[in-house]
Amino acid sequence: MKKIRLLILPFLLASFVIYLSINDQLWLIFWKTLNIPAVIPPFSDLDSIAKTLLSKNLGFNVYLENPHDPTHGVYMYPSLWLSIFDLLNLYNLTYFKIFNFIIILIYFIVIQDIYLRNSQNISKFILIIFFFSTTNFLILERLNIEIIIFSLVYFAVISRNYILKSLLFLIALAGKVFPIFSIFLFIANKRFFYLISSLSILYLFIIKEEIYFMSINMIEYARIFAYGSGSISKAIYYYSREYNLFINDENYIYLKSIIIFSLSVIAIILLKINFKFGEKTLEKNIILDDSLFLAGGGIYLGTFIFSANVDYRLVFLLLTFSFILKINNYLIKNIYITSCLIIFNSFIFEGGDPYSIKYFIKAGFIYSLKFIVFVVICYFFGVILNRYFKIQLKNNQI
Repeated sequence: MKKIRLLILPFLLASFVIYLSINDQLWLIFWKTLNIPAVIPPFSDLDSIAKTLLSKNLGFNVYLENPHDPTHGVYMYPSLWLSIFDLLNLYNLTYFKIFNFIIILIYFIVIQDIYLRNSQNISKFILIIFFFSTTNFLILERLNIEIIIFSLVYFAVISRNYILKSLLFLIALAGKVFPIFSIFLFIANKRFFYLISSLSILYLFIIKEEIYFMSINMIEYARIFAYGSGSISKAIYYYSREYNLFINDENYIYLKSIIIFSLSVIAIILLKINFKFGEKTLEKNIILDDSLFLAGGGIYLGTFIFSANVDYRLVFLLLTFSFILKINNYLIKNIYITSCLIIFNSFIFEGGDPYSIKYFIKAGFIYSLKFIVFVVICYFFGVILNRYFKIQLKNNQI
């Protein structure tokens, strides 16, 4: 009976969102009041996959041409989703709405579970702020695949069964490549860690052609509501083009490579501060807070270093707070929490001439906070890895 009661609130919230999506005008009005630029049709990111399926069925290579989805352009997801949509007949509006409802219901169940697992008032406050943030509203309005991946990664982390944990992780990886950065959630069980790492690399090799097309089709948003090396380098490129500086189409790739390399070096240096090489006593069983941090923090670090990301991917930062709230350094803790609460609402700062001084200051402020979050996660990532992983350089053993 208690489990049924726990479903009531997620069910009502999911039903409300689906109800809004039935009426286009109501959909636009509701999200506009929340300062979110709504798109028709509702759940446009998932809807684009259904439209892409139509293009595929007509014989188009959707990574190159996608005439049935001119708004979103060429396809940017693994082809697995087209097979799922085809299998479940999700181009049918009724089936599509049912699918939407199930996804949103599971997502709200996950958010509620995170809320209930944390007894601290500050943790509950953070979850409430996130729930009413522009990041969460964007997730729900667009219904990007991110919402599915987040739920899969969360269930993978909290599962105590390593077979189920592995299955959920591999499904998340198949759905979107970036969950590879959460592989360290297996770090306490070396057998599964190496097995899942090997299977992940094998899968990525198999779909290497799709990964290539996804990478070149990826939109590098250079806006306040984005983060990562791709967004930073593209923003510099746009400013350089506007003011006739030295970055152009010919040397842009070098700028991007330098930024990726610089972020990688910074991450390694910060990780090394707390990771000790050589013989040491390791913890045998990983605690949930550490596992959550490695999964959510790993995804943030990996996507920050190697790609451009819209801020609805910040949802993975929710997995880091149970660890952060237990650290003894109150200054770092408060800076991290404050930074996250602000960047969760980055869309509030969006707007205006992107080449104006005002926009530059706003963007600089938000991007600085996102970099601070990056630095803090790198630092404590080393702390946690040091508990469960060792590298013996002398004997060349890991």
